[in-house]
Amino acid sequence: MRFSVVIPTYNRVDTLRQTLAAVSAQDRSDYDILVIDDGSTDATAETVAQEFPGVRLLRQPNRGPAAARNRGIHEATGDVVAFTDDDCVPPPDWLSRLAAGYGRYPHIAGAGGYLEAPDALMRLNLLAQFERSIGRDEYGAGQEEMVGGFECPAGGTNNMSYRRSVLLHAGGFDETFPYAAGEDADLKWRVCQTGARLLYMPVKVKHLQPYTWRHFRRQYITRGRGVVHFERKHRGHPPSLTRVLLRFARRLIQLPLDSIRGPQRRMTFVRFAAGWYDCVGQLIEFQNLRR
Repeated sequence: MRFSVVIPTYNRVDTLRQTLAAVSAQDRSDYDILVIDDGSTDATAETVAQEFPGVRLLRQPNRGPAAARNRGIHEATGDVVAFTDDDCVPPPDWLSRLAAGYGRYPHIAGAGGYLEAPDALMRLNLLAQFERSIGRDEYGAGQEEMVGGFECPAGGTNNMSYRRSVLLHAGGFDETFPYAAGEDADLKWRVCQTGARLLYMPVKVKHLQPYTWRHFRRQYITRGRGVVHFERKHRGHPPSLTRVLLRFARRLIQLPLDSIRGPQRRMTFVRFAAGWYDCVGQLIEFQNLRR
């Protein structure tokens, strides 16, 4: 089984260096690496060419991560296309463990793991701890393997792989998703709607994003904007203003309840802020679509 690793990137040369160092140091040799530079204006192209000459660099005007990944899919030479992001660090046995998963479950269409902050940051940073709790509590990304459909925790393109034939049959990522949000869930949905099964594996990819409130706010607003496009496609219409306002209200009602119950009380404000910013993003995109 041969892998092609596809990494879309846009103006993140510093973290991309760490991503490429990790992906280049995998404990197997039968893979190639494709970096799709999605219109970066920093030193991405020069850095990749000079420091990682074995990496295949493809450049294109800025068209978003879905278009960048599709370019990688069509240029890939592997039987399996593995995806990670330009702020992620896979472990040295990432591809070997994915390959072993395909070997144990030859019927699966894709396999992937989970995303968390580095261990040292996890001990100190509440936002990193919240990211972990979302992965484990809401998505079920624990320490046991799981084969399933859309409910399977695997699917986020920071740590995911699909058979290339499956990706081509599905038509790749939907490039009408304008943000780095929702396009991976949409692909997963379409793949699983055919009856295909996915494998979740407890393989951790380290997330190098800045765990700051500023980045947290931007991240969840973007996710909310992606929700609007996902619902517009799969429900036939975007969420109405009434629905978005009801989601705001539900977050407000849930806040005092979360603050007095459960073992995660200290996460209450972070969870509320995430839901609030998500709704702000939905409201922004709702207004944009009405224009």
